[in-house]
Amino acid sequence: MQKTDFRVDSASGIATLTLLVALGQMSVGLVIPSLPSMVDYFKTDIGTVQLTLTVHFTAFAFFQLLAGPLSDRFGRRPIVLTGLAISVAGALACALSTTIWALIGSRVLLAIGVGSGGVIARAVIRDKTNGTDAARIMSFIGMAMALSPALTPTIGGQLEGFFGWQAAFIFMAAIAGMMFLFCLLRLPETIPQKNLDAMRLGGMLSAYRSLIVDRRFAGYAALNSCIFGMLFAYQTGSPYILMMQLGYSPQAYGLLILFNVAGFLTGTIFSNRFGRQIGIYNMVRIGGILGLISGIAMFIPAQLGHVSAVAIIGPSVLLLVALGITVPNSMAGALQHFPHIAGVASALLGFLQMGAGAVGSLFISSLQNLHPMVMPDLFAVAGVLGVVSVMLIPRPGESKD
Repeated sequence: MQKTDFRVDSASGIATLTLLVALGQMSVGLVIPSLPSMVDYFKTDIGTVQLTLTVHFTAFAFFQLLAGPLSDRFGRRPIVLTGLAISVAGALACALSTTIWALIGSRVLLAIGVGSGGVIARAVIRDKTNGTDAARIMSFIGMAMALSPALTPTIGGQLEGFFGWQAAFIFMAAIAGMMFLFCLLRLPETIPQKNLDAMRLGGMLSAYRSLIVDRRFAGYAALNSCIFGMLFAYQTGSPYILMMQLGYSPQAYGLLILFNVAGFLTGTIFSNRFGRQIGIYNMVRIGGILGLISGIAMFIPAQLGHVSAVAIIGPSVLLLVALGITVPNSMAGALQHFPHIAGVASALLGFLQMGAGAVGSLFISSLQNLHPMVMPDLFAVAGVLGVVSVMLIPRPGESKD
């Protein structure tokens, strides 16, 4: 029987929501060290293998647009349970793939499954909290969103080294299965009132339009998307540079990513320690500026022809600091004014975030064979756009128009 005293600010509540979000990022981070091995296994090129990530990001992004309204209409609980069941099936299908195109199709199924986790987690937080309290809890969710792709390549590298690329997907299926049982027993329904009109096309389009044109949502969501676009570009492009160009092994690649963990924890600790005093608006300004510095720091050495682990890992660490500061505050800022359409707002936020990741990944997978250092270029562009996004956000007390 499910618990009815679920609290999002309790240890068990935060752990549940954090794990739901982590699944989506884990489905990417675990397999990144295996990309070069997949090139050999499927007898294809790195661009085609990187396409598996691009397809995953795209399917993940678009499904969230549906998962949000579905959760507003039918409740948070049935949608997340269904998503977790699909995740298990998708991960197993990936592990059993014998062609690259079968793997790409299976990645779509996996993305649909894990796509519900982040949407539901953000909506549940909005159901139960608001303002700076939401930002504090979002910092833990943000930790899952950034710590998972920073840490899981370390696990994935070891799985790849000892058991081969299929092991990452089998591990993913096991985690999703355990989460299904956990949520079945622990996660209650949190939606205050189901919206019976949530799945009507006209209502959905109207809700999405009202969010897009509202600067309180658009600015925060755009900044969040730029920062995550940089992260996913790094996830897609760094295996090529560090493993195929510089010769690091999958295990060594996974260990290098631990530097990113330190960067992210620094940003998260700063956000938790000073978030209440500084406020959401000023916190995202700090994060946006750090994102820009990260982009420039990645871009300049590449233009000078300097390619090394330090030149790649250093700026990425700074990006993870920016991520730890920006993500919880941008998510809370984007959602705090829309309690009546929390599921839709969470879905659109997730769509824009993953859509930016899909665009960044697509640029990398399409151009890296022709232009090996496309990743630093994308870092610089996204860093500039992140600062522009901050300018869209109304200052506290300023009109949203």
